[in-house]
Order: sequence, then structure tokens, then C-alpha cells
Amino acid sequence: MTQSITGRNPRPDTLADVLERVLDKGVVIAGDIVVNILDIELLSLKLRLFVASAQTAQEMGMDWWTRDEFFTSQATGGGNKNGEVEGKRARAELEAENDQLKERIERLERAIADRELPERSGRSNQSEDTQEEDR
Repeated sequence: MTQSITGRNPRPDTLADVLERVLDKGVVIAGDIVVNILDIELLSLKLRLFVASAQTAQEMGMDWWTRDEFFTSQATGGGNKNGEVEGKRARAELEAENDQLKERIERLERAIADRELPERSGRSNQSEDTQEEDR
């Protein structure tokens, strides 16, 4: 409860006044919870809560939601047409690159398999030859 500036008429703050002050200035709530049994720490929680308006948070440098795709318009399907076109183009480029890499992996695997087959058959023939000589 606060008093008016003149100090003569005390008036209680309304919920709206308190909420406005909290969002304007911000509030930090911090706490640690630790659960121990026989001096063995089983659980440790560190809680940090910051309550403020988006504008206040941005002024303090806390604007992670502007870069998080969950909160951006492109993730929800909204936004401008240029962003949608660029997003589709980027996706098409990634899919093309992915296909090229898959083809390259298949070629490399085939080359390795082709190289190993003659070596394996040559090794088995050599081991048969040495076994026959030993007899």
C-alpha cells in the first residue's frame, strides 16, 4: 500500500497498478532447492524467474524469442510472402544438397565394396594355396 504524493489521502494500489509497475521494472525471483538423504545430494534445482514486459526485457538485452523459430511468423505459417518464398527456396536447396550427398555416399560405398571384393577373394585364394603347400 502506498500513499498519494501529498500524503493526506492514503489509497491502496490496485492490481493494475502493481502489474504495471512489475512489467515496467521487471522482477527477478531466484531460488535453489536441494534434496539430501544422509548427506547425499539426490536432487538440485536452481530456479531463476524473470517477469517483465517484452519491451523491458528487450531493453535489458533479453530478446531470445525474436530468434527462436517457434515464436517467429515463419514457423507458424504467417508472415510476409517474401519470407515464405525464401524459406521454400532454402528448403529446396537443402533437399537438393541432401540428395547429392546421398548419391555421393552410395558411390563411395560401392567403390569400397568393389575394392574389398578382389582383395578378399585374393586373400582366400592365397590362404588355400599355402594350406595345399603345407600338406
